[in-house]
Amino acid sequence: MFHNLGPAVHLHGQPEGRWTGLDTTVAFGPTGQGLTSSVRRDINGPVSHVQQIRAVRPLPNR
Repeated sequence: MFHNLGPAVHLHGQPEGRWTGLDTTVAFGPTGQGLTSSVRRDINGPVSHVQQIRAVRPLPNR
């Protein structure tokens, strides 16, 4: 079971070209709290960053 705790999006450019890519990392600690972080890139480099706090918990009665 996980809780989606709301992303923070930081835009600092308009993507150019036909292709974009994501460079994403996800890290969790021993308590189940973590962070997802993504950088969106176009042909010239980064155009936005997105970060989201995560909390993973066991399902009840399992």
